[in-house]
Formats: sequence, C-alpha cells, structure tokens
Amino acid sequence: MGIRATPSRSPLETVNDAPGQRPWLGVQFTCAGAYQRVFRSADGEKYLARCPRCGKSITFRVGDGGSNQRFFDVSCR
Repeated sequence: MGIRATPSRSPLETVNDAPGQRPWLGVQFTCAGAYQRVFRSADGEKYLARCPRCGKSITFRVGDGGSNQRFFDVSCR
C-alpha cells in the first residue's frame, strides 16, 4: 500500500499566517509518531513532506480543486 493523507481537522479552523511568512501545512505521520510543519516550496506550487521513519515522500499540490485544510494525518502503512 502507498502513502496516503487524510485531513485531520475541520476546515472551519483557521490559522493566520503573519505577513511575510511562508505558508505551511501541519503533517502528523501516524506511522512514525512524528509531527512536521511543512513549508510551501519556493516556486509556490507544492508542499513536500517526507516520513522520518521510512523516507517515503508525499506531495501536496497548490491550486484549483485543492483542499482548504491545513492539517493532515499521513500513513505509510
């Protein structure tokens, strides 16, 4: 089975970024018991998270049809 992500909090919860701060996602790797704050890439097109246990990566793309979620639970199992 591949790596998968599910939203972990309600979209009604908002997190305000400070002006000039890069946007981020909160990613909880449930398989490794680790939390990471993942910042948007310099080109503004994606977020890339890597499991600290197995090294598998997951990309969250930015764009139309995406999610308004800020926090995700990710499992490599």
